[in-house]
Amino acid sequence: MAIYLDNAATTALDSQVLETLLSVSRDYFANPSSLHSLGFKSQALLKSCRKNFASYINSYPDEIIFTSGATESNNAVFAMLDYDLIITSPTEHASVIEPAKSSGKQIFWLNLNKEGFINLDELHALLKQNRNSKILLSIMHGNNEIGTIQDLEAISDLIKNFDNVIFHSDCVQTFSKHHLDFKKLKIDLASFCAHKLHGPKGIGALFMSKKIQENNYLKKPAYLQGGSQELGLRSGTENLPGISAFLKAIEIAVSNNYSKNIHQLSLDFYNQLQLNHRVILNGSQDFSKRVIGNLNISFLDSKLKSEELLLQLDLAGVCASSGSACTSNKSTASAQILSSYVLRACHIDPIIAERAIRLSLSRFNTREEIQNAVQIIAKLVKIKEFSQG
Repeated sequence: MAIYLDNAATTALDSQVLETLLSVSRDYFANPSSLHSLGFKSQALLKSCRKNFASYINSYPDEIIFTSGATESNNAVFAMLDYDLIITSPTEHASVIEPAKSSGKQIFWLNLNKEGFINLDELHALLKQNRNSKILLSIMHGNNEIGTIQDLEAISDLIKNFDNVIFHSDCVQTFSKHHLDFKKLKIDLASFCAHKLHGPKGIGALFMSKKIQENNYLKKPAYLQGGSQELGLRSGTENLPGISAFLKAIEIAVSNNYSKNIHQLSLDFYNQLQLNHRVILNGSQDFSKRVIGNLNISFLDSKLKSEELLLQLDLAGVCASSGSACTSNKSTASAQILSSYVLRACHIDPIIAERAIRLSLSRFNTREEIQNAVQIIAKLVKIKEFSQG
């Protein structure tokens, strides 16, 4: 069976989550908006899910909008809000970069250091320069390719004196792995999805603060118009089985504290790989500032570039990636030649960037799998063999 190390792209569905998905589909099939007993039963479950989701990020239930996933949530931010200009990072997910470009608004792209951290002084200067404009600031919490975690607390402290800033964060990679408290953070909107934490695909959420909902920050009342579901902001019959399964996935992840085990396993994995000094870790060198389970590594002694190495790994039974699954399948010539746009934005040396692969772990990975993966990688890139001791 293949060793699956592409969990940053998507995760396997947990069996308990699947059971929830099936049982809710069977027992709560009625429309939550229907005015009869079965509809009220579904509505009660929906309210419970909204309340529970809010508890995990310390927000209010009526600040949670369930969506079809993070791409919808990210797009909704750029479509719904009233703003004059955008400040963001060139390493954001494509579902932020593309709607930002399509908005027609002026965009300020923040510079990054080689570990992928934004420059807070540069951000502060931009905020001061544009104090009289309505600013949409969108900075992801944990990068999906290199794992670098931005300091949301520091950004929150920075913008607290700027009432003209709307702060959005894509929290897809960190949700359930890293603590989020939205009553402490000055975040106005945040995006989430289920399939990064062993939940089903096609379900996500958008946190939208009361400040945004109640103070004329929206340029239109809903981004999907129709029956006024989801607090009147997203019309369409709610995917109650998917929402319930999402909550089950969060409950399992948080209550069992799997993050600690994943962190240790990924650290041991990296330590085995970096026994050879020609192995380079891309992104934050401080593991406390990396997305848990994310290893973006360049093998400089390998004769194989990223795509070639990934193909050989796949043939040997290891599934990994070179970056975001949402951009890796573009059938343009440049996509086959250029290295990851994230690594380029971090000014990583082209020799390092073109040999980078992403190995991302989840709680379903075992120590035996990691040992086998190290041995397979060693044969392909000619690094030192795995030591059983």
